[in-house]
Amino acid sequence: MTLRPDLVQSAIVQFVLDQSTITVELGDTDEVREREWQGREFDYPNVRFYLGTITPTSKDCNKYDLEPRFIVFSEESSSAEANKIAGIINTVLHDKGFTYTVESTAIHVYLATTSIIPAIREDERTWRAELMMRGEASG
Repeated sequence: MTLRPDLVQSAIVQFVLDQSTITVELGDTDEVREREWQGREFDYPNVRFYLGTITPTSKDCNKYDLEPRFIVFSEESSSAEANKIAGIINTVLHDKGFTYTVESTAIHVYLATTSIIPAIREDERTWRAELMMRGEASG
């Protein structure tokens, strides 16, 4: 069975949404979405997830190496909020494994942080911090 990348992305996003230590900082769990989300209204702070490069490591594409990113946006007057949320995501996910079921498929994910990019100005009003990871997914 081929493990679809969209299911891997959904499993990771849903797992993050279930982590109250992360969502309490956001105030609105609708603000954890994939990076490419094209909605017109954004609340801040928010987290965007990018699955990144996906490398199949089995012939049947049932196991992948991952290079995902979490991008944290804030409109506070300082970078502290974006850095705090990125740090909490790191604490929750670094060197951790979990299983999440999406569309009747149990997806096993392991993630580890490779880099944390402290918040920088995205534009005049917005800070952006990034958490770069590596990992594996199988189903």
